Amino acid sequence: MKKFLTVIMIFLLFFSFVFATGVLFDAGHAQTTGNADWVINGAYSDFGQALGRFFKVDQTTANLTPQLLQKYSVLVIPEPNDPFTWEEQDAIVNFIKNGGGVFFIADHEGADRNRNGWDAVSIFDEFVTKIGFEFEHDNMSQYPIEDVLKSPITGGVNSIGEWNGSTIKLLSKDVYPAAELYTHQIYVAYGYYGKGRFVAIGDSSPFDDGSGVPGKELYDGWHTGDDSVLAVNTVYWLSGNGATDTSRYLLPPEVVKVTPESSITLKIVFNKDIQPGIKPGVNVGIIGKQITSLTVSASAAFVQLSSYLMSGNYYLITRGIEDLYGNVSPLAKVEFSY
Repeated sequence: MKKFLTVIMIFLLFFSFVFATGVLFDAGHAQTTGNADWVINGAYSDFGQALGRFFKVDQTTANLTPQLLQKYSVLVIPEPNDPFTWEEQDAIVNFIKNGGGVFFIADHEGADRNRNGWDAVSIFDEFVTKIGFEFEHDNMSQYPIEDVLKSPITGGVNSIGEWNGSTIKLLSKDVYPAAELYTHQIYVAYGYYGKGRFVAIGDSSPFDDGSGVPGKELYDGWHTGDDSVLAVNTVYWLSGNGATDTSRYLLPPEVVKVTPESSITLKIVFNKDIQPGIKPGVNVGIIGKQITSLTVSASAAFVQLSSYLMSGNYYLITRGIEDLYGNVSPLAKVEFSY
């Protein structure tokens, strides 16, 4: 009965995170020009896949119209390099005003990748001033950014990065900072306009997973710091829901501590619930010792050793530990004493 209830709770957790309407990525404004590859079948593929666990995710190269946008709850606009038409600008602003959510992802001044005289800063600043902010025409870099403020989008976010990006100027009392550089310039902002919401960030690199077209200068910002958590938190909130910490869905399990229960038994505690069925000697090992059995219970694993521990320091090696959401841990070494 207890196992049955656990299954129901896991189902309800996932069900509460799934929405009837979906997320639309704009790919129709030169998002793949030059070194850019900001599409969900390119360097933003991890972003798209992470959202795909919980949302219906689409991508479009078509003009953004009211008829298209009304099918979605969130619009993500990764660093555009071609400007929006006046009609598209009105459609985006009215989409927010009528209850939608938009994620504006910019870059630094001068990032004119197709040399048409437009960068993302200038493109966005043509119309985002109407909803209460603008991107500054600057070029800033900092990692890690640890001045992360309490906000609806920063649960579980402790550090993020900016690799050549712009900062943000607030123009309305309904727009707030979510992360600042050491200079106290605003890097991430969120706000309200009409019935809707928006989030703005000054760099496209944090959501780059490095998996785009070979030959482009891409960087794995997605797996750096808490960039991925910020991304999914943002879309969750923009969809009309409350603040949440999505790190439990995105980050692999980590060993919190190793405690000897006896001279031949160890308790390994993880920071999240893990899948049962870990194989002894394959996924978990101790230097100088063999494992005879391993059992998993929620967020802990119990290891039985083939011989007794002597007093001293040991290392536990873990790899390939999978959580309930399919995240797999990398190789890790944890020291403990007996």
